[in-house]
Amino acid sequence: MARILAVTSRLPFPPREGHQLRAWHVLRALASKHDVTLLSFQRNDDLPGEAAPLHAAMSRVETFRIPCERSRATLARAALRGTFTPTPFLVAKYDSAALRERLAALARDADLVHFDMLPLIAHADCVPDGVPVTLNAHNVEHRLLATRARIEPRAWARRFLGGQVGKLQAFERRACERADAVLACSDVDAQGLRELVPGCNVHVVANGVDLESNRPAAHAPDEDRLVFVGQMGWFPNRDGVDWFLREVFPRILARRPSTRFELVGKADGFEIPENVRANVDVAGFVDDLRPHVHDASVYVVPLRAGSGTRLKVLEAMALGKAIVTTSAGSEGIALRHDRSALYADDAGAFADAVLSLLASPDRVTELGIEARRLAEDEYGWEAIGTRLLRAYEPLLSADARPVRPALGDLDAMEA
Repeated sequence: MARILAVTSRLPFPPREGHQLRAWHVLRALASKHDVTLLSFQRNDDLPGEAAPLHAAMSRVETFRIPCERSRATLARAALRGTFTPTPFLVAKYDSAALRERLAALARDADLVHFDMLPLIAHADCVPDGVPVTLNAHNVEHRLLATRARIEPRAWARRFLGGQVGKLQAFERRACERADAVLACSDVDAQGLRELVPGCNVHVVANGVDLESNRPAAHAPDEDRLVFVGQMGWFPNRDGVDWFLREVFPRILARRPSTRFELVGKADGFEIPENVRANVDVAGFVDDLRPHVHDASVYVVPLRAGSGTRLKVLEAMALGKAIVTTSAGSEGIALRHDRSALYADDAGAFADAVLSLLASPDRVTELGIEARRLAEDEYGWEAIGTRLLRAYEPLLSADARPVRPALGDLDAMEA
């Protein structure tokens, strides 16, 4: 049994978004075979009172507040640093003297240090030479940011984000060079990271789904109901749903006025266009999304940006839903057009695909059955956990410990 020290950007439990869900299952797989100590940032909207399963799985959990969330002055300094120095804002946001002190103290006795998000590896200079470092890459972050910058409608935000892309790409390159192993969510992401750093030791450890908790419904769905699950605080979700409501849904309503669309997930401040508002239901955050998904005939994934693997899409597959998705919306998932899902990338084609399913309940059932079968064959968390442990085995072997200089302090990451 090895001693693994893990660092996360927020409490992984309870998992209320895809980032937390992947982090939680990765940590749980590691803890099934090893002794895991977790150092976790705690966001203002995390729920530490509900994190008992996390404490039970880990040997120790220590939490740290994100300085930028506690002080506007600290946030302003991080923004200035992200603007006027080579450090990306995403990295400056997670600078914490308290975390660095504990990381340096505990890493001396660790057999491996696992960083669960790109900006956190800026603290790898706290890890002694000879202790392996791994990075759980939830996305190819600079590509995600470049897409966001391209489609951001606000001119000032587009300029700021565009100025961050090069900085984040340079940081991501150094991070992959620093890490002894990188976990990618998909073959597409793995290829992107290898293009960034040829020879990067990338392992594809896909996202997964709890097949027992997520099963198809026993009842027939509402033939006029569509559903999307995702919180609007994440830009790809907000952009995709906004595009769907403005460009796609009006085309659907013109031909099938009884159609309703339900948005499930935190949606504070999200504006529903006036011309479709009467046919849109906003559920907000729910404790159990399954009844909402079960009631819908079609699960739509109208995303235009992002990388990684959509955990909510995997849940929809496990729930046996007919899915209409863009290429970006289900990137990295082995869905096949016209067999286990329908793909469409422009507004007219997306509307046509949805309407074709609403008119054919039998086709809805067929696609749902194939999606569930694919989830069972490829995406159960137990099988994925086995792949994860196999990827870590060489790094935990005593004769395979890396001997190389550390990158130095955080400023060295900027050079």
